[in-house]
Amino acid sequence: MRVLALDSSTWWASLALVERAGTDVPRVVAELGFEVQRSHAPVLPRALEALLRLAGWGRDDPDGYVATRGPGSFTGIRVGLGTIRGLALAADRPCAAVTTLDALAEAHGPAVADRVPVISAGRGEFYAARYDGDSDPPQPLEGPWLGGPERLMASTRGAPAIVIPAHGTRGLLGDLAMPIRLAETPRSVAAAAGRVALLRGLLESDAETGLSPLYLRPPHAELDARAR
Repeated sequence: MRVLALDSSTWWASLALVERAGTDVPRVVAELGFEVQRSHAPVLPRALEALLRLAGWGRDDPDGYVATRGPGSFTGIRVGLGTIRGLALAADRPCAAVTTLDALAEAHGPAVADRVPVISAGRGEFYAARYDGDSDPPQPLEGPWLGGPERLMASTRGAPAIVIPAHGTRGLLGDLAMPIRLAETPRSVAAAAGRVALLRGLLESDAETGLSPLYLRPPHAELDARAR
């Protein structure tokens, strides 16, 4: 199966073409990543065309489409999910979504301790979840949840953990007093989302799978309105 996957849940966008033959390990055919300056919407179509050219694939070659569904940027998530839904409808192919936290844990790969992917949520808070160290795809143990540094520290339960920061998050974690190792920020999040979808068999039906966005709190505009 050939899959086109994208991640637009942070200001670092990534796209990937992933394929799997039978029960083989999914293979990344080509991928692109870039920092988004203003909006994901105008740049994703051009990036998708460039990615297909890079791999030598035609528009009809993907057998399915995958996106991350959050948590993360409210507008970015909507753009990503809308993009793969539109592509799937036009090509009459299945589409699916996985959480951005699943994809971050998968992008890091196996670890010597539990994996804790973390995404900046603004307002001094984080989106995070906890996964085991070596399952592929990662096995969730706790979360997803939204909270501040105290909640993040509590999630380790005093045990070693590998904290995996999303784009724009690493600098916010340096002063946390936890038994952790801070990993590098993964760049190949879209490729990881594609692998997770293939390994979990999310594209084996013709229906949309998991395309509802994962919002752990209301958008900033709604929160600001409540505060007034």
